[in-house]
Amino acid sequence: MDEMQDGRNNTATHRVVPVQLIARQGQDWTDKGNAAAAQGDYETAVDAFEQAVTANPDDGRARYNLALAQQYLGDLELAVAGYRRAIDLDPQLLDAHINLGNLYGELGLQEESLETFQQALELDPENDDLYVNSGDAYRTQNLYQDAVQAYRQALMLNAENMLAADNLRDVRERINDQWRRLMDQERRVDAEPASPARYAELASIYLDMRRYDDALSTAHQMLALDPNGRSGYDMLAAVYEQMGDRDQAAETYAHIVQMDPNDPEAWEHLGTWRSLQEQDDAAIDAYARSVQLDPLRVTARFSLAEAYLESERYDEAAEAYQWLIQHADELQADDLAAAYAGLADTYNGMERYESAIETAQTLLTQFEDDPEGYYQLATAYDALGHYDEAVENYQNAIDSDPLNADYYNDLADTLREAKRYDEALEVAQQAIAMDPSLILAYETLAQIYEETGRKEEAAEAMEQVNTLRSVDEV
Repeated sequence: MDEMQDGRNNTATHRVVPVQLIARQGQDWTDKGNAAAAQGDYETAVDAFEQAVTANPDDGRARYNLALAQQYLGDLELAVAGYRRAIDLDPQLLDAHINLGNLYGELGLQEESLETFQQALELDPENDDLYVNSGDAYRTQNLYQDAVQAYRQALMLNAENMLAADNLRDVRERINDQWRRLMDQERRVDAEPASPARYAELASIYLDMRRYDDALSTAHQMLALDPNGRSGYDMLAAVYEQMGDRDQAAETYAHIVQMDPNDPEAWEHLGTWRSLQEQDDAAIDAYARSVQLDPLRVTARFSLAEAYLESERYDEAAEAYQWLIQHADELQADDLAAAYAGLADTYNGMERYESAIETAQTLLTQFEDDPEGYYQLATAYDALGHYDEAVENYQNAIDSDPLNADYYNDLADTLREAKRYDEALEVAQQAIAMDPSLILAYETLAQIYEETGRKEEAAEAMEQVNTLRSVDEV
């Protein structure tokens, strides 16, 4: 196990305790944690490092030590939250970036993994192993050319890095396989140039290679061959979907449902892209049409219920979620849990808090430790002013899903309402560490600072709010 180093000495802000005593307490607990970790007793190490964090809550290294011990215990999501907070406190903490990037990869969060390794490279641009890590993240996402460049950079820095050399050979073979598939399919197209199906297979290969312009061109060739055929538009929609072009994807599906108005899947896709365009009424109409054509199409039912909820059409949302619950035999377990959570969320929106509590409790009875069950329960208790119950259930939600920044923010806001300002500040900062773009968390932070008389810090937090809003508008 990596050595767990001691933390820096920081002054507590709201207790009259000598700085030397605080530092000594933190160091004592750090020493105990290191000793336990050296013996492989990570549970004791976690307990000790938690005490070190309590003694020095602004010490990034103490947070790192705790996250590392949690990682060795297998509490990966808790470790992620800890590393995020450690980096927030000490952005130069390279070890935290590296471990966080690796953990994201283990959890299948490849984009987050890559972003974290890129941040680490800004701290240590001569680190060949970090380029290997970045290359691995690119490779997992099939971004092979980017992976090649990363592995090459690693070898330029260290020609003896065998892992970089091996992974570069692997990526090269994958690229060669793609090219072989492409050439084989090109020959098939040459042999039958009037077949839209051959072009569809060619376009799929281009999509695998992220060659979007070629994929689009091939889809248009299909349409030129068969202007009234469905396959060309299906391929065009697939290309726009993978590109994330919501406007073009929506318009393509709008054309498809005109061609085939009895296709529930196409209507559901249209609803998805209309929703992403923030055309809520059009999305609801599309989802409703999909459900009308296929009443047992569960995914469309969920999307319709969520669209009603987001549009604050609560009666219709409640009816949609109740239908799903009543047809539990048609649902997977996760879907049934989501239906209960959606219904509880709807009741909270309707200010029917007792109904929300009852529904959330039913969810938790059937699905123990479901984070959304705890969250909806906490939301209802919060609205009723039952702060102790709200805090307890927000914390339960976080324990079940430590990566959800919204849970931290709402807990911080409830702690603020209960005037537990020190705790509120810590949790709000954790929310920002988990999601630095979460505007609500900065607003909560500003409120905490304002109510505790820290005017300058409140103004700085609101300045960040305005900056993020400007970015959103752009």
